[in-house]
Amino acid sequence: MLKLVFILLFIPETQEEWFVSFIVQTFENPSLDPWSSYVDLGGTDLAFPYGPVMFLVHFPSTFVGWLIDSVTGLNYFSGLGFRMSLLMADILILILLLQQFENRWRGLMIHYWLSPLVIFITYWHGQTDVVPVAILVLCIALLKNKKILKSGLVLAGAVAAKHSMIIAFPFIAMYLWFRRGTVDSVYKFAIFFLMALIIVEGPYLFSNGFQQMVIHNREVGKIYWLFIPMSDALKVYIIPLAYLLLLYFTWRLRRMNFDLLLATLGFAFSVVIVLTPSAPGWVLWITPMLAIHLSKGNSGSTILGILFSVVFIFYHLIYSPGSDFVFLKEIAIPMYLIGFFNQSLLNTMVVAFFILVIMQMFRDGIKGSDYYYLGKKPLIIGVSGGLSSGKSTFVNALSRLFGNEQVLKISEGSYYNWRPSSPMWKTLTSLDPRSSHLSKMVHDLQNTVDRIFFTGYAYNRKHRKFIYKTNHNARQIVLLDSPFALYSKQLVEMEHVSFFLEMDSNFVVGTSVVNQDVDQLDKQKVDYKKYTEPQKAQADIKFSLFSINPKITELRLSDSRINLNIVIKDGLYYQELLKVLIGVCGLQINIKQDNSDIVEIDIQGDVDVEDIKFASKIITPGLYEFLDDENGFCGGKLGLMQLIALVEIDNSLKRRKRQSIC
Repeated sequence: MLKLVFILLFIPETQEEWFVSFIVQTFENPSLDPWSSYVDLGGTDLAFPYGPVMFLVHFPSTFVGWLIDSVTGLNYFSGLGFRMSLLMADILILILLLQQFENRWRGLMIHYWLSPLVIFITYWHGQTDVVPVAILVLCIALLKNKKILKSGLVLAGAVAAKHSMIIAFPFIAMYLWFRRGTVDSVYKFAIFFLMALIIVEGPYLFSNGFQQMVIHNREVGKIYWLFIPMSDALKVYIIPLAYLLLLYFTWRLRRMNFDLLLATLGFAFSVVIVLTPSAPGWVLWITPMLAIHLSKGNSGSTILGILFSVVFIFYHLIYSPGSDFVFLKEIAIPMYLIGFFNQSLLNTMVVAFFILVIMQMFRDGIKGSDYYYLGKKPLIIGVSGGLSSGKSTFVNALSRLFGNEQVLKISEGSYYNWRPSSPMWKTLTSLDPRSSHLSKMVHDLQNTVDRIFFTGYAYNRKHRKFIYKTNHNARQIVLLDSPFALYSKQLVEMEHVSFFLEMDSNFVVGTSVVNQDVDQLDKQKVDYKKYTEPQKAQADIKFSLFSINPKITELRLSDSRINLNIVIKDGLYYQELLKVLIGVCGLQINIKQDNSDIVEIDIQGDVDVEDIKFASKIITPGLYEFLDDENGFCGGKLGLMQLIALVEIDNSLKRRKRQSIC
C-alpha cells in the first residue's frame, strides 16, 4: 500500500527529466534505434544508459500512460506507467525470494518488501535498477531448479537491461562447474547466454547513440577512479584488481550451493559499490541478498542494517535528486541542511556502515555456510564391514548419489600384499590386517586430505567407469571401501563420517576373488570376529541387514524382503529423521534409546525412489544441490541407507564448520 501511494503521489525528478522523457520521445518519433534518435534530436546522453531489455520492460505501461496523456492533455500518466513497471519488477523479486526461502517469509516481507532502501531508491529517488535485479534473481531461481539453458537466456536479459549485471556471470559459471563437476553445463550456459545477448544487443553495438549513452556512459569511467600510481604513466586499478581476487577466492571454494552463490554475489556487488562513487541505484543490486541475510533473525545484523539504511537515506535526501509531489511543483530540502553537514564526512559514515554490513554478510553468508569448508578439504567417508556385507554396493550408491566425477574411491583390493593367485591366501584371509598394506592406505589417504596427489579409483567419462590411477584433479568426496576402514586409529581420525555394514548370521558369507576355497570360510569367520566386528564401536552409523524370513539365506541389498536396523552414535537429529521416514516414506519404525545419544532404529516396509528424493529435499536441503537427483538415488533399503547417510554427512559438515570457527 505504501509503495502504491508513492507511485501515485510522488514523481521522481530523475525519471521525468531523463527516463520517461527518453521513452516518450520514442513514441513521438518512432525509431528502431531510440538512442541515436534521441541524441540526434538534441537530447542528453545521460537520459537512458540502459539496454534494450530495460526499454522493452518499460515500454508497455509507459505507452498506455502516454496514450492517456495524449487524450487528456496531461503530463502525468506516462510517468505513472513507468513507475508501475518498477512496481511489477519489485513484486517479482518478492515472489521469487518467497518461493526459494519459504521458511523465512516473515523476515523477507520485513527486510525486502518493507525495506526503506528499496522504497527510497526506487520510489523516491526514481532509479530503475530494480528491473535488472529482478531478472537476475529470476536467473538464479532457474539455476536452483536446474533449468540451465533458460537461466542463461534470462541472464542475457539482465545484462541487456543493465551491463553491470555481467558481474554475476563468472560466479554463476563457477557455481555450475562446482555443482556438476563437468564443463558441459558451463559451456551450454555460456553459449546460450552469449547467443541471446548478441541477438538482443548486436544490432545496437554499432549505433553511435547506443555507444554514447550505454556503452560509454559516465558510470563506466568510475571503475577507474580508484588506483595506485606506479609511475607517471602506470597505474594499478583497485576495482578490477579486487574483482579478480574475489573471483580467485570463489574458485578456491570448490563447492557452492544456492545460499553460498547468493552470498558470494552479494559480496561481489558490494565490493564494487563500496570502492566506487556509485549512484544510489547501485545499492539495489544487493537488496535481495541483504534481505536474505537479515531474514535469518540476527538482532545485531538487523540493527546494523537499520543504521546503514538511515545514514544512506539521510545522505541522499540532502545531496541527491528526489521527487516532486503531484500537487506541488517541487519538494525542496532546506538549504541550511546542505551547508550544515560536511558531505565527505557523511559519505564516510555511509561507507563505514556499508563495510560493516559487507563484513557481516561475508561472515554469516560465506564463512558461516556449512559448505564453505567442504571446498577446503575433501569429505572423507569410511565404509567398513565383512566380506559380502554390502559395503561395496553401498559405496557405489553413494558415488552415484554425489556424481561419479566428484568421487575418489580408495578400495581394499588396491592394497593387498599378494596377487590373487598367491599361495599366501591359503594361510591368511583378506580380513586379516597382515594381508593388506595398511600403512600405504593411510599414506594415500593423508595425501588426499592434503591435496598432494590423489591415488585411487577416479571416474573416467570416456570409458564410463572408475580407473585406478594417481589423479592430480581434486575430488571433493573420498570413499574408503575397506574392511579395515575403521581398524586403524589414524584412518578413523582422518574420516569425517564412517559407516559399518553387517549381514544377519542367516546369510551365507560370500567369498571374495582371493578366497575362492570354501575351506577358508571358517578362517574368514574367525578373522571377522577378531578384526572386523570390533570396528562397529568406531562407526558413526551401523547398518544391519537381516531377512524377514529366516529360511531365506541369499538376498541382495536391494531386496524388499530385508529389514534394516540402524544404530546412530550421535542420534540427536533422529526426531527430524523419523518425521520424514514415517510421514513421507510411510515406514514402520521402532525406536530404542538409552540415556546416551545412541539411537537404534528398526525399519520395516518398502519405499520408492521418488519418496527418498522428496525426503532428502526436506531433511538435507543444502546438500540436495550437490546430488545427482536424476540417476543417483535408489529405492528400497539401499535408498534409505543413502538418505540416512546424507543426514549424517550434513551434520558432519556442520561439525566441521564449528571446529573451524573454534
